[in-house]
Amino acid sequence: MLLFYISAFALLALFVGTGIVIGSRGAGKKDYSLGGRKAGAAGVTGILLGALVGGASTVGTVQMAYTYGMTAWWFTLGGGIGCLLLGLRFAVPLRSSEITTIADYLERSYGGSRCGSAIAFTATISSSIGTFISICAQFLACLALIRGVLPLPAWSAAIVAALSIWGFIAAGGMKSFSTLGTAKIFILYIVLVICAGAAYYHGGSFAATAKTLGFHPWFNLFGRGFFPELGYLASMIVGVFTTQIYIQSFAAAKDAAAARTGAFASAVLMPPMGLLGAWIGLSVRASGVEIAPDRVLSWFIMESFPPLFGGLIWGGVLITVVGCAAGLILGIATNITKNFIPKKIMERYASKDSAIQQGLVILMIILAALSGVGGAGSMILEWSFVSMGLRGAGTFFPFVLAVLKPGFLSPPWALASSIGGLVGMLLWAAAGLPQDPLFAGLAVSALCVAAGVALGKRNLPL
Repeated sequence: MLLFYISAFALLALFVGTGIVIGSRGAGKKDYSLGGRKAGAAGVTGILLGALVGGASTVGTVQMAYTYGMTAWWFTLGGGIGCLLLGLRFAVPLRSSEITTIADYLERSYGGSRCGSAIAFTATISSSIGTFISICAQFLACLALIRGVLPLPAWSAAIVAALSIWGFIAAGGMKSFSTLGTAKIFILYIVLVICAGAAYYHGGSFAATAKTLGFHPWFNLFGRGFFPELGYLASMIVGVFTTQIYIQSFAAAKDAAAARTGAFASAVLMPPMGLLGAWIGLSVRASGVEIAPDRVLSWFIMESFPPLFGGLIWGGVLITVVGCAAGLILGIATNITKNFIPKKIMERYASKDSAIQQGLVILMIILAALSGVGGAGSMILEWSFVSMGLRGAGTFFPFVLAVLKPGFLSPPWALASSIGGLVGMLLWAAAGLPQDPLFAGLAVSALCVAAGVALGKRNLPL
């Protein structure tokens, strides 16, 4: 096992060290949050998938596939569909706008009254809370990976994960994340293909696995029910549209063409990753092995490969999770810095913009690590789906209309749609009512949009 540990942590140290070297060449705060707006299509893809593909797409997908079957594919399938839709109509106008955050875009689109600022504030709150939940999911995946190979308590594993994530973006920000995100996806593809091949070699062929498990629920995408699975898909689409780091990838692009191509490349690359991960979980389930679901991937790697090679594979997965957490943390720090901290404070400490952002990064890491320790062992994808839905319940419709049909919805009705969607989802969840709370939030938000369109641009009393 010594060779396993050496190779795994050498690979992780290489990535962290490379990120610090790349980041040290930056030119200040603009490089920290946008990488100087120089990312090509590959860089945009690296940012998008670097933040989308992490613990949920790897550890979480294997965990859910082992427990429930192909329902685990909805995360990467829905993420790919979301990227496709972004590329078709949204990447170009978002890059052309020269705006960094979703909240800034909403405030400008619905400006001219205090509604614009209120919409931006609501979007920042929902996006930040939802993204933080996703960061917690990444910590859950990190803890599962680390404790799957090391006899550590949860708090010790959380410290290792926190230091790794901090090191990944400590000096680099978006510049290092773009470069390493691309390399990370390349490594992950190799890792997943090798693992799927190992599963097949050890008796996990499609015919054998299907015969052992049967079609329902293991190979049924709607194995847990039509509406629950539809809720997973909807949460991914609205989440991709309203998450800061994903939109920030377009702002970091060198031009509109790079933004659009990066979105399309992400749409093509993401779904197969989920299929490969799901296959690993299904093959372990078919083999009859009984193990804690969140540690299935670590167990599979250790049992299927020689220590030196297995350590590299395990390290590659850990890099994926660490990189995803880094991207999400960077996104939420940018969101808070640009849209939550009062402008007077930011103007007073303009020269310390990067320092404030890095302080927020450290705070997010500490809080997420504590949450990860408290939720250790829970279903990672469930956290991720809730996270995505919460980000988009109230922001999705106002944001889409702001991009596609500027001026179509009046600011008061856009504000009603934003607040109504978020509150509707939260109240539905708090009441414990059936079906996905996201549907309730989207329904309320859509009704406000419909009312606003029907009544024209009349203002609500404020």
